[in-house]
Amino acid sequence: MLRKSLMALFLLFISNNSSADGHSSGDVALEGMGVWSINALGAGKGTASVTYDGLMTVKAVSGTKFADNASFRCVGGLLAFKGEITEENGFCKILFQDGDTAFLQYDGTGKMGIGAEGSWRFIGGSGKYERISGSGIVKRKSIKAAATGYTQSINFLTGSYSIK
Repeated sequence: MLRKSLMALFLLFISNNSSADGHSSGDVALEGMGVWSINALGAGKGTASVTYDGLMTVKAVSGTKFADNASFRCVGGLLAFKGEITEENGFCKILFQDGDTAFLQYDGTGKMGIGAEGSWRFIGGSGKYERISGSGIVKRKSIKAAATGYTQSINFLTGSYSIK
């Protein structure tokens, strides 16, 4: 009896430490606000090259739990011609409440000062997220920044994840 109890406890410990939020797969539905420092070179008439580095906090929504209250750092860039973002891409580090991390890559298109939409995919992580995979849709709504040299946005990520 003791042996069976110890085995059950061991299996419970392994399953809880090897999955995110107690699950090895599930939906991603996150909303967050971000502030990004920008470096831009404008060529006039809505044409520019922009790089950015910033922070965002997210809340899990729509009944999901993945990455609730996580912190993001994203570094990326975009090219715009006549106000149209023709190419935007970058990487984000997600820092979970327990200190583990996941990394994602994103890309998209949109309109300067309005927002953008594209796709994202997990590219790695640490701790229980070391073997994470998954992908989805990312949307950004631009907000007028309170300070020069920054941009602010509301961000939405939806999709799914799996941990092997």
